[in-house]
This record gives sequence, structure tokens and C-alpha cells, in this order.
Amino acid sequence: MSDTQQTKAMDLSQTQELQHLITVSTGFIDAYIIHCYEKVPMLLPQNIVLSALDSPAHVKTVQWHEKELPVYHVNGPARRYGVALVIEGEHIEQRFALMCEEMPKTIRIRISEVVDDEKASDHVSILQYVRISNQLYHVPDLAKIQAEIGIAV
Repeated sequence: MSDTQQTKAMDLSQTQELQHLITVSTGFIDAYIIHCYEKVPMLLPQNIVLSALDSPAHVKTVQWHEKELPVYHVNGPARRYGVALVIEGEHIEQRFALMCEEMPKTIRIRISEVVDDEKASDHVSILQYVRISNQLYHVPDLAKIQAEIGIAV
């Protein structure tokens, strides 16, 4: 790696860290509320979504930047078209697409507004339930989703 490339990588890393600190220090989370077929809505931080693609709803993979990404479906079986959200992974090989019925609603919430709910998880893909203003949401277990669609974690 050249000195210029190393400097650019360090600058990008520092910028990303600064953005993270700003987001956390403000006490707000920008998130998507995703309708899930036969489940309570999903709450997903926007910063892990790399892209949103219009797509036929019942595909096994979507192409993104010349790479085939496996798809995890939260859309209903009657939908013909949906929106595939490209989800960041710790490594490039761990990226996948989350197939939604439509572009999710965005929300900015205070961290203090998100309250853990004691409801037991009834699906392997659910990490935890949370409440915001008495509305129940689930937080996905991305590692379990990755494993379920065949991505080594």
C-alpha cells in the first residue's frame, strides 16, 4: 500500500470514527422501521444499510456492485416486487440483502426512548424486543440471519 493510500485509509477511518462519536454523543439513533410478514416490525440502524434496490420480491440473490448477495426475506408471499436493503457485514463476504415489501419508514429516536421489552424471542432471527412509545419492535440478530442464509460468520 502506498503512502497516499495509507493516508486516505487513515483519513477515512478517522472520519468514520468521528461520525460515530457525533451520532452517539447526540443521543439519537437514525433507524428504519421495517414491516415484517407475520412478525412485529423490525428496528434497524440506518448506518448499517449500504444501499436500497428495487427488486423482484422472491429472488434468492441480488446483484450489487458485481457481487451476488444472498437474500433474507421479511416480505409477504403475495408481494411481486420489493426493496432489497444491502446490509453491511464485518467483512465484505458477510454482506446480504434484506428483502422488504417497500422502502422502510425512517425514524430518529432518542436512545433513552428505546426500552428493552422482556418478551421472549420467538424466532431465531430476533435478538431482542424493544419498545418505543408503547410500540413493540424487534432488533434482528444479524449473525443468526447470516448463518440462516448460508454466510459463514
